[in-house]
Amino acid sequence: MILDPLRVQDITQNKTKLITALAQLFLSELPDMINAVEHAFKQGDKKALSDNVHRLKSALGNFANSSYYQEVGALERNALEHDAAQWQQDWLTAKEKLNTLIIELKQMAGL
Repeated sequence: MILDPLRVQDITQNKTKLITALAQLFLSELPDMINAVEHAFKQGDKKALSDNVHRLKSALGNFANSSYYQEVGALERNALEHDAAQWQQDWLTAKEKLNTLIIELKQMAGL
């Protein structure tokens, strides 16, 4: 499980409407965040890559378990001095887990 349901419940005081609203906001912004990360990587702009992964990581702080949050944090740190092939592989792994988070979050929010 990538979602930290206890964290979500704590942040929202377990208010169903707030959980749904936060989930919808995150899910609506997520495609742009992913595109920004991938665009910066393709452009070879390490600073933009780090900044965009940081934005994603910050958004994940409301939903993700600490292990996944730290994994994305490592992507952010490694963005500035990465081996491109290894960074891309790590990103693809993290992105697969993002898909799991999306499913879990939708289920929790009743979407």
